[in-house]
Amino acid sequence: MGAPNSGHGCLFVKNLTFIFHLNPTDALFFLAIVVASLVDIRLLKGNGGISVQLPIIFSTSIILGPSAGLWLGGFGSIVGREYLGKVKWPSFVFNRAQFGIAGWASGEVFQLLSGSANHLAFTEISFPLTVAAITAFVLNWGFVMIAIALRTKRPIFETFRVYFKWSTPTFLLMIPIAYSMAIVYKELGPYGELIFAVPLAFVRYALALLRGVHTTYHRSIDILLTAINYRDAYTYGHSIRVGHYAAKLAEQFGMPQDRIDLVREAGLLHDVGKLKTPDSILRKAGRLNREEVLMMKDHPVIGSELLEQVQLAGCSRHFVRQHHERWDGRGYPDNLEGNEIALETRIISVVDAYDAMTTDRPYRRAMPHAMAMAEIQNGAGTQFDPEVVAKFVEMCGDRNLAVEEAIAQGWNHVGIEHRGDTGHGHSG
Repeated sequence: MGAPNSGHGCLFVKNLTFIFHLNPTDALFFLAIVVASLVDIRLLKGNGGISVQLPIIFSTSIILGPSAGLWLGGFGSIVGREYLGKVKWPSFVFNRAQFGIAGWASGEVFQLLSGSANHLAFTEISFPLTVAAITAFVLNWGFVMIAIALRTKRPIFETFRVYFKWSTPTFLLMIPIAYSMAIVYKELGPYGELIFAVPLAFVRYALALLRGVHTTYHRSIDILLTAINYRDAYTYGHSIRVGHYAAKLAEQFGMPQDRIDLVREAGLLHDVGKLKTPDSILRKAGRLNREEVLMMKDHPVIGSELLEQVQLAGCSRHFVRQHHERWDGRGYPDNLEGNEIALETRIISVVDAYDAMTTDRPYRRAMPHAMAMAEIQNGAGTQFDPEVVAKFVEMCGDRNLAVEEAIAQGWNHVGIEHRGDTGHGHSG
C-alpha cells in the first residue's frame, strides 16, 4: 500500500512517484473507480453527468495520500462516453483535471488539519475527515457548475437550480459514504471497501430514477402533443410555434432558464383543452354561434384541469388557464386584469395572437407580418401588456417569424382554426 505523501514542495514532481508504486492491493481502488465511472447519469440539460466515483476517489486520497487522489481521480475517472470518444477533448481534459484536483485537495486538507488515517474510528467524529469530504464534493460540484455557467452564460445560482437541484439530496448522500469508506479501510483493508458496492449502487439507482422521472415528464408532454396532432394538425403546429416563440420572448425579458422552460411548456400545452372540444366546433369553417363560443371558451379551464389531473406541467398549468385573459380585464375565464395575469401568460397571449394571425384559415389567408404586428401594437393596453408588446416588437423588428419557422422546421402553416374569439388577433 502506498504511503501518504506529507510533503508540499515540488508537488507535481513528488506526485509523479505514486503512479510507479501502485501495488496490486492498492490497485483495487483504481479498479473500483473505473467500474463506478463506466455508466454515468446525464444531467437534465445534457451538459455533463453524475457518477458515484467521487467517494472512492476521496477515500483513496485519505488512505493512500493526495498523490493517489490526484492520479486515480484524474485518470481512473474516465467515464464510458469518454472511452467511446463521445466527449470533446476540452471537456475530457476539464473532467480529468477537476476530478484530480478534487481528489488531491481533499487529501491535502486532511493532512493540513493533522488528520491521520490510523486514528479514524466510527466512535468519534473526525473533524479533518469531515472537512476533507466536504472539500472534495464542493470542488467537484463547483467546478462543474462554473463550467456550465460559463458555457450557458447564466448566473451560478441559476445554473445550480436548473441543472443540479434535482440531484442534490442524492448527491449529498455520497458524503457520509465517502467518510465511512475511509474509516472502513482502516479496520478491514481494501477488500472491506467492497461492502460499499451496495450503497453506491443504490445512489446510482436513485439518480437514474430521478433522471427517469424527468424523462417521463417530457415524454408525457410529447404524448399530449401527439394526441393534439391526431385530433387537429393545425392546433398541433400552432402549439409548437407558440411554445417556441414564447420561449424566445421570455429570453428577451432575461428570465432564468427554468422559467423559460415553463413558458415553453405552457405555450406547447396552452390549447390542450381542445382535446375535449367537439369536432363540429373545432373544425368549423364558418363563424361560431353563441353556444359554440361558450363551449370553446371552456378550453383554458379544461386544459388546466387536465394537466392537474395527470400531475403534469407544474405551475405552467396556471398559465394555460390564463392564456385568454386580457390586460383590460375583459378576458376569460377569471376576468383577471393587468399584473394579476402572470408575466408568463402575458407573453404567451401575444405570441398566440401573432401565430393565429399569420397562419392561413379556410375563411381568410394569413395576414402579412407587418399587418399582424400593427394589430398587436393596437392591442397594447387593452388586450395585451404594453411592455410585452414592446419587447415582442423589439425582438421581431422586420423579421417574419412565421416564415422563418416554416423554412427552418418545414411546418405547414395552413390549417383550420375557430373564429369564436373576439378582440385584436384572436388566437387558438
